[in-house]
Amino acid sequence: MAAPRTTTAREPAPAGGDHRRGGAVVRRAPFSDNPKVGARGQRTQQRILDAALRAFGEEGYHRCSIDRITKLSGCSRVSFYQYFASKEDVFRHLAEQVSRQVSASIDALDPLTADVTGWSALRAWVGRYAEIHARYEPVFHAYETDEMLATVAMRTGADVIPRIRSRLATTTLPPRDLDPVIRLLLESINHTLGDAGVLRSGAPDSYPHDRVEGAITDVVHRTLFGTSTDVNVHAPAGPSPHEIPFSDAMREMLQPDDDQTDPNASSKRALTAILASGRDVFVSRGYHNTRVDDLVAAAGVSHGAFYRYFSNKGELARILTAHAMRQVGSTVLDLPNVFGDRSSGRGALRRWLRRYYDAAVNEAAMMRVWIDAALQDPVLRAEYAPPLDWGRRRMARYLRPRDFGDVDMDAVFMIGLLGVLGTRQRTAAELDAAAHVIERGLLGR
Repeated sequence: MAAPRTTTAREPAPAGGDHRRGGAVVRRAPFSDNPKVGARGQRTQQRILDAALRAFGEEGYHRCSIDRITKLSGCSRVSFYQYFASKEDVFRHLAEQVSRQVSASIDALDPLTADVTGWSALRAWVGRYAEIHARYEPVFHAYETDEMLATVAMRTGADVIPRIRSRLATTTLPPRDLDPVIRLLLESINHTLGDAGVLRSGAPDSYPHDRVEGAITDVVHRTLFGTSTDVNVHAPAGPSPHEIPFSDAMREMLQPDDDQTDPNASSKRALTAILASGRDVFVSRGYHNTRVDDLVAAAGVSHGAFYRYFSNKGELARILTAHAMRQVGSTVLDLPNVFGDRSSGRGALRRWLRRYYDAAVNEAAMMRVWIDAALQDPVLRAEYAPPLDWGRRRMARYLRPRDFGDVDMDAVFMIGLLGVLGTRQRTAAELDAAAHVIERGLLGR
């Protein structure tokens, strides 16, 4: 995970949820005959929430325990259960804090217009949103790596889309088309900010916050209002980012499979069984909760057979993730040339998006396992940066013929957009929204 930014974001309001009555923080029954608490109790509850946020960032949501949260907060388990029923309850409170702060940031958003004033209003909001993302980064990451928690995000943030829509002074899109575009833009912003953090860990000076946030603003503004050279097209505010090199081990893993994993080779049946079942084990249990015992039991092989091919579970996870990356990466290489005939280019782009989505959604579960593991492991995170940088460079090369703007930073947004497509099942309207963002926001059409 990227190092937290120094921000000026407002401190979150006291947590809400089911334990609030008339806006007051209350203790859970049966801990007090008088459940309402004063300022001291509110501070205690917030201290627990702050500790949980730190613990989720250090260990991940699934690995984190209530004992770890109470230790960091300096309170007892009894105190914890006065305010929260479970770790899931704590996360829900944090999700509600995120929702309230995002809603407040939108309430402060001036009307979005097609001119420079509208661009400046959007740029100010992107900055505020980036601050919220930096403070609650573990929550945003949990949204993307856990389907159950993603539903919490959708439920707690259900009012965000109409709030943003209400700030649009004008639009050429009807609501049925506009809402999927806004939803996808929000998801893409989250993913872009996270990807920029990973890239920053491999090339610290190449992705300044202001430059990334300026590019986000340009792409979103062009998506909503079309390209305007004097408004939402800005020259690069620095050189092209440094290439982040692959390690020799990762480069080898990303090479095409050979006959070593041929299921017809009898001497490799144990290896084939481990590879075939390992993905399901990692997806169902998560990286950190998976043990070698689980992997060999699922494959029906001995520990000796496992260690004949892998030194540890991490090596197996790397190979499975490399396979997922190859599958998705091969589709990226087939990006159609849309700079010829405009009408045929639009159809080719939509057909490619469908192929890409089919590949990405099939491999998304294993990719989420790897990303979740990388967030708490600097070694794994360092291995995740080069493939991400490879994708960014491919997207920059794809966008360069448009001949305007900061293609290097816009490419970060494009890999963010493509990254979120496979995180869950998408409707036809959402895939149309993705095509709209690429065509108007990235290609400038």
